[in-house]
Amino acid sequence: MSLKGVTRTVRLPDDQELHILRGVDLAVHSGDHTAVIGRSGCGKSTLLNLLGLLDLPTSGGLCFQGMPVQQLSSNVRAKLRGSAVGFVFQQFNLLPGRSALDNVITPLLYARGAAFWRRRELAMDMLDRVGLAGRAQTLPNMLSGGEQQRVAIARALVRRPRLILADEPTGALDVDTGQAVMALLDTVATESGAALITITHDVNVASLARACYRLESGVLTPAEVPARTLA
Repeated sequence: MSLKGVTRTVRLPDDQELHILRGVDLAVHSGDHTAVIGRSGCGKSTLLNLLGLLDLPTSGGLCFQGMPVQQLSSNVRAKLRGSAVGFVFQQFNLLPGRSALDNVITPLLYARGAAFWRRRELAMDMLDRVGLAGRAQTLPNMLSGGEQQRVAIARALVRRPRLILADEPTGALDVDTGQAVMALLDTVATESGAALITITHDVNVASLARACYRLESGVLTPAEVPARTLA
């Protein structure tokens, strides 16, 4: 993923323009773990929507796997997002009446070929990788917060995305569980060669990444935070 001079501007009801992102430059490659840190209202959600191919910049260049995103149709972007981008959210967004296994299977219902026909096997393999094979038939309300987040991670990764976007992934977890979740995300992303981008307001979470940027008033700049080791 690469962004060059990306801006995002919206027009308010009073016809004034609100400049949310101002000339953002960012390059993320396979195997990278990058953190973007910033306070509420700084433009993190807008940046996440652009990275996740949910929105388009007002100006500047946005490329994913070498493809200029602005030149792709909405249908092509949707297919690319479904196959190549995995989202992990602060709120786990699990289907409450479905087992952990069924939740992980869900993205594969839109797959084609072998991935569709092997969906149960692939989902079980991913649950095993996150340490929850023994909880496959458990409903979300019977799982701890950390277990629910691991199910959400398995769901995000089951289609082997090239880009993983983690939006405040530890915000609903205690410190120890949050660090374990970040270690798991980093490990799985590294093993699969995916790029991992963590969007957070937490310096401790950002310090686990190998590159860190600060977003402030729509401007993205390199940031230095004390390095920590993933447990």
